[in-house]
Amino acid sequence: MTGHQMAGIYRIEGDWTLIEIKLSETNQLFNSMDPSPFRERDLDPDAAAYIMDALRELHGHAKVKLVVYFPGPHEAGLGVMIHESIRNYFSYRERAARFAVRQKLRLGRSSLLVGLVFLALCSVLRLLLPGQDVSAKTLGEGLLIVGWVAMWKPLEILLYEWWPLLADARLDARATALHVEVREG
Repeated sequence: MTGHQMAGIYRIEGDWTLIEIKLSETNQLFNSMDPSPFRERDLDPDAAAYIMDALRELHGHAKVKLVVYFPGPHEAGLGVMIHESIRNYFSYRERAARFAVRQKLRLGRSSLLVGLVFLALCSVLRLLLPGQDVSAKTLGEGLLIVGWVAMWKPLEILLYEWWPLLADARLDARATALHVEVREG
């Protein structure tokens, strides 16, 4: 191939790895149910998912370009309008994902506070149990277990649940910065 190599299913042109989309009309790229002006319209869910999946697969590639093909000549300025639309769409998604991260961490912190108070209450109740008989020991162990179980969700949130949201925000940021080119083809 002259000037073109293949990286898996993605073509390489010079330093660029290409994500390619072939369309017969502009509306295929955008959500047909969105009444917003062209530059502010949502991408078609399938087109957005395809771009995001491609970026996930190309995570190690520094220079990625989205190439949109239209049959025959296209109107002047179409490339700029499509680039702006894609940038606006993914920029909004990035802001929404970063907000979701902040919300998740806020929930995690408040849940942790509630869980710690509950655990402390269970521990105090455990110390106040009278006697050393089997029923008091069983109840005491039950309070200890319930107290720690109350910590499960806050710790899950703070240790694990926010990472995928941050990864989505970073991927959306990468999509926002995509170089977009419109070609005839």
